[in-house]
Amino acid sequence: MTVTLLLVRHGQTEDNVARRIQGQHPGKLTEEGKKQAERIGALLEQKHIDIFVSSDLKRAKDTAHIINQTLRLKLITDPLLRERDFGRYTGMPYGVNISPDATDVESVAQLYDRAKRWMRQICTEYNNKTVLAVSHGLFLRVLQSAYLNKPLKEIEPMNNTEIREFVIQTPLSLSDDDNEIGAFES
Repeated sequence: MTVTLLLVRHGQTEDNVARRIQGQHPGKLTEEGKKQAERIGALLEQKHIDIFVSSDLKRAKDTAHIINQTLRLKLITDPLLRERDFGRYTGMPYGVNISPDATDVESVAQLYDRAKRWMRQICTEYNNKTVLAVSHGLFLRVLQSAYLNKPLKEIEPMNNTEIREFVIQTPLSLSDDDNEIGAFES
């Protein structure tokens, strides 16, 4: 038994262009981001998709709604698909040094656990289905890192509206060993 998982990163946002950390900020798609989403909708039109799920953050939902103008599926939003919460660092330029002691920032270990929880959930609820998921750059890298059991640094960042497809054998087996978390630091 399998789950086919189609991962899509949201369309380009104003913060992407300005090179600012968005975290769990809603974000606003640029005109290019809207066009990207339209192109993905057209690209996926001939693909059989059973379940369409999106992060509940505005930039991902807006991307999903544009894609769905073509697909016309029931859209489910899920807060587990949110981007990492960067707390006080949200809105700061890319590359800012994030303190490991910042209590208002979601840790990489917490993000990794959330990604594993979502993967287990879809593999339980949607066995033998094709699931399209619209989410965020870092979350999707961590999700792939967990599934492929590779360090985060070995997972190529996804471009806006890039699609990656995985066929997951179920039941899914993901390690809960906290020792592997360190391998996922970027």
